[in-house]
Amino acid sequence: MTSDGGVVQQDAALRPRLRFRVADCFVCGSGFGGTDDPSSTLPRLLRRRVSSIGQLAFQAAWRVQSGAAARFIFCSRHWEFDRILRLLGGLTLGEPLSPADFNLSVGNALAGLLAIATENRAAHSAIAAGEDSFGAGLLEAASCLAAESDERILLVYFDEALPAEYAELDVPASAGPLAVALVLGAPQGEDGHVVATLLSASERASHPRSASMAADFLLFLEEQSETISIGRQIGWRYRYVAAQD
Repeated sequence: MTSDGGVVQQDAALRPRLRFRVADCFVCGSGFGGTDDPSSTLPRLLRRRVSSIGQLAFQAAWRVQSGAAARFIFCSRHWEFDRILRLLGGLTLGEPLSPADFNLSVGNALAGLLAIATENRAAHSAIAAGEDSFGAGLLEAASCLAAESDERILLVYFDEALPAEYAELDVPASAGPLAVALVLGAPQGEDGHVVATLLSASERASHPRSASMAADFLLFLEEQSETISIGRQIGWRYRYVAAQD
């Protein structure tokens, strides 16, 4: 590369500024509220054979107004870990696997159930990226909006701490249980919106890692002041603008 700005231009291209509007948000777990009994608010399809963390995710998703044609993006670090652990335990003992548990153990199973319950035929994605799961889900959502500005996105993130015997693998430890549902859309007219910038490796190295990228974003929504959130591979800088600039 030349020294006439080419490196800077390439770096900017690799770290786009993505814009989106948060149309709705609901959070439950970890002291954030959402204390309703899921069994009293969710349809039977979203309660049957779903774990407690899965019901928490559905509760958050059910409370927001995402629209019938919203694209679903589900992201989680551990998914329904209790179900996966139960399947692995059965394999160890040589027991036959439960077909229901096996079908629901895949990452996009919950998104599929929600799509059936809401009669939503739009596309959906399931993302597991370790500590970066929320940041990667947000990148997927913002990228979809950049490509299709009239699309609406329902982003659902959920997680909880691993059992004690697996705690050493959970670094930094999940604070959970936590479920976040965000309805995102492209900025419209003079609506206030979020500008999210991906940080380079050198910028990420200059900031401490976040305990929870999801919690960082929720704090940003509450305070609307510039926030930096650092995962293992992804770093975001968020700022809020009252109108498009």
